[in-house]
Amino acid sequence: MPLSLILIAFFALGFLLFTIVLCVRVWWMAELPLWRRTLPTLLLCLALAASMSRAWGITAGAEAVAFPLNAATALLGMFELARRRGRQQPPGTGG
Repeated sequence: MPLSLILIAFFALGFLLFTIVLCVRVWWMAELPLWRRTLPTLLLCLALAASMSRAWGITAGAEAVAFPLNAATALLGMFELARRRGRQQPPGTGG
C-alpha cells in the first residue's frame, strides 16, 4: 500500500475524530435551542451515510454530497464554539 494512501487514511480518521468532538461539544451546550444543538450531528450523520453509499456503488451522490456536508459540520461546530467563547469572555479582556 502506498504511503500516500496511508496518510490520506490518517487524515480522514483525524478529521472524523475532530468533527465528532465538535458535535459532542455543541450537543452539550444547554443554552442553544435543540435544533441548533443537533444540526452538526445530523449533518455528520448525513455525510457518513453519503460516504458509506460508495460501498453500494453510488459514487456520484457521495462525491457530490459527502465533502460539503463534512465541511459544513466542521464550520458550524467551530462557529457555535466561537460564539460561546465570545459570550463567555468578560468585557474589556480583548480578543
